[in-house]
Amino acid sequence: MSTESGASRRSLAERRQQLMDAAIEVMSERGVVASSTRAITEAAGVPQGMFHYCFDSKSALLRALLERESERTLATAWQLNPDSDSFATSLSKVLHAQLARIRSNPAQYLVLADLTVAARTDPELLELSRWERRQFTELVVRQLERWRPDRPSDELRTLAAVILAGIDGLTEAWLTMRDDEASIAAAELFATSISNLVASQDR
Repeated sequence: MSTESGASRRSLAERRQQLMDAAIEVMSERGVVASSTRAITEAAGVPQGMFHYCFDSKSALLRALLERESERTLATAWQLNPDSDSFATSLSKVLHAQLARIRSNPAQYLVLADLTVAARTDPELLELSRWERRQFTELVVRQLERWRPDRPSDELRTLAAVILAGIDGLTEAWLTMRDDEASIAAAELFATSISNLVASQDR
């Protein structure tokens, strides 16, 4: 009884987080499209009316989820270390760390991949999807500027796009095949190739 009483006093922000956590759980089992608001509220253990108290629509929930997960990823995103590592070594560490995060919770990454696809096909979410990509691009550019402050910004932005595309490919390949050995080898080859590309620009 005391637990229910405490739960009833949860703030709107806490309720929203509760529903988003439940949404991740439900979407891991059913996929984004097949996850109804009823299933989400049932998983959260709250009345269905609570959903509409917290979110205007399912699209609003998806937007909140994308924003939350993007912010979490950005907060723990990769860092290049020009003070102690070569470019190839630093990028290799980044790629292996990313693969390790995916392996630790593949179901969540599958949901995020599904959310990203949904965002690209939903007019209400398309700009959010573009915002997310811009945020990651800017993050990578800032890291590359630490490494290569002498290079033009448009050149670094192109390099950032290539790196992000590579990370996307490695992520998708592992989620599909679950082949650790192949993913590790591909990550090493990609890091070496990008490093060689950067070195060639100095010639």
